[in-house]
Amino acid sequence: SFLSGFFGPICEIEVVLNDAETRKLSEIKTEEGKLEKHYLFYDGESVAGKVNIVFRQPGKRLEHQGIRIEFVGQIGLQRNSNIHSLQ
Repeated sequence: SFLSGFFGPICEIEVVLNDAETRKLSEIKTEEGKLEKHYLFYDGESVAGKVNIVFRQPGKRLEHQGIRIEFVGQIGLQRNSNIHSLQ
């Protein structure tokens, strides 16, 4: 990773959504069969929040050309209380 130094990552990145406390969660089954909770978004919703970058070693610099966040997920259709996933 480009964020790695000689002894591991030089910083930690945290994405905090403005409505994280009230946003609905959806359970998604992983390929290993584990259930993970992820935020649920609907078509047309705005996403707002902040990105926190904490350096593990004070005084270190990180050269970058901006921060870009990509959301990756699934589209689900709901019919008769059954959710069908499209990927």
